[in-house]
Amino acid sequence: MPRIRTVHPGSLAEELELAAGDEIVTINGQPVKDIVDLQFALAAEELEIEVKKADGEQWVLEVEKSYDEGLGVEWEHPTVDRIKLCHNKCVFCFVDQIPTNMRQTLNVRDDDYRLSFLHGNFVTLTNVKDEELQRIVDLKMSPLNVSVHTTNPELRVRMLGNKRSGEILRQIAFLASHNIEMNTQVVLCPEWNDGEELDRTIRDLYPYFPAVRTLSVVPVGLTKHRRGLHKMRACTPDEAKRVIEQIAIWQEKLLPELGASFVHAADEFYVLAGAEVPPASHYDDFAQTENGVGVIRTFLDEFEEIWPQVPRKLASDTRRVGIVTGVSAEQTIRKSLARLNDVRGLSVKVFPVVNDFYGHNVTVTGLLTGQDIVRQLQGQLADIDTLLLPDIMLKDDEDVFLDDYTVDRVRAELPVEVAVVPATATGLLYGTLGYTQSLPPRRRYEATLQAARHLA
Repeated sequence: MPRIRTVHPGSLAEELELAAGDEIVTINGQPVKDIVDLQFALAAEELEIEVKKADGEQWVLEVEKSYDEGLGVEWEHPTVDRIKLCHNKCVFCFVDQIPTNMRQTLNVRDDDYRLSFLHGNFVTLTNVKDEELQRIVDLKMSPLNVSVHTTNPELRVRMLGNKRSGEILRQIAFLASHNIEMNTQVVLCPEWNDGEELDRTIRDLYPYFPAVRTLSVVPVGLTKHRRGLHKMRACTPDEAKRVIEQIAIWQEKLLPELGASFVHAADEFYVLAGAEVPPASHYDDFAQTENGVGVIRTFLDEFEEIWPQVPRKLASDTRRVGIVTGVSAEQTIRKSLARLNDVRGLSVKVFPVVNDFYGHNVTVTGLLTGQDIVRQLQGQLADIDTLLLPDIMLKDDEDVFLDDYTVDRVRAELPVEVAVVPATATGLLYGTLGYTQSLPPRRRYEATLQAARHLA
């Protein structure tokens, strides 16, 4: 049964006097199996909720609410029952490459189609039975994010270490035939699923468009903690260039045929190859920005849209700002924000932080740790008053880095004011100018290691 962990202040649950430890027995007479059942049940505007209180007392609550009003609680388990764990042994798994002393939650290997539907997690479908595929169809659980990696059955079995993984095309065909939309991805591993194998994967998937909406190709992420694992190496700049060219050929073919580019290279390939990212028209509907596809273009275009509104003189006398970023985003941030040095009274410095914690192959901002920021910036901030931290490097809803450093600890160890801002052009511009009160609500990103596997 769904058990409540916390109740949000001012929520419907608080009004109903629900509390931590209470369990939902039934809603409108129906038992609740998991988070999907719960979400659908709570969509009704009139509810009869049977509750088992933490002290064992039974309540029946009659509730009238709007269609989109939730209870305002967090459940003990994200899926209400238990998260479906990953049974694969992927040759590129990022979780296998993290230090052993990390907090336990970072070692959770989830592969749950419900979290894909609700939160956009990528799943392999290797642990999804046919009756669960039918449930996805019956409940119209669309879109899903699916990690394909390769459509070659034998190769997929080798890469995922799971004998059921060769069924992926059958599963995709079934879901597509019932109009379930999917965003798919390939984690590109040199000498494994690149070259002709990548061509095969694209060739096998695009006929399912528009049910298969997109295919992203992202480089494998490798840390310095790979011990006793399969032989694997990162993409070289020349290989990154070839991947971009290979995908461009497919886009030229598919755009007139499908009306969409369909397949996209992650931003990291363009950074690695030293190539310019394509224009916005190249990215269709930007469906995979969370997977590192089109983020640079979004940032650049947003910056150009906001730039005319930027004053050419500060209201205060001076403002000296530093911006922390990962190595891969350095040139984009530096080139865009260089213009801010023309604002009278303002000076801006960009501080690219090398990822010593995970290894120098990991270059994205979202995987920076507090200890690396502190260690590398100590003694470098004499001419800085305010240091901006993009919120993408923090845990969702908490000011905590992946290494459990807190923002307050960074503040205590660095001799400057530290401010957290959204990892967008608007967030960095407004934060740099000191307009933090005018910032939109912070968008926080869960920098899970599952996402890291795709982005690093």
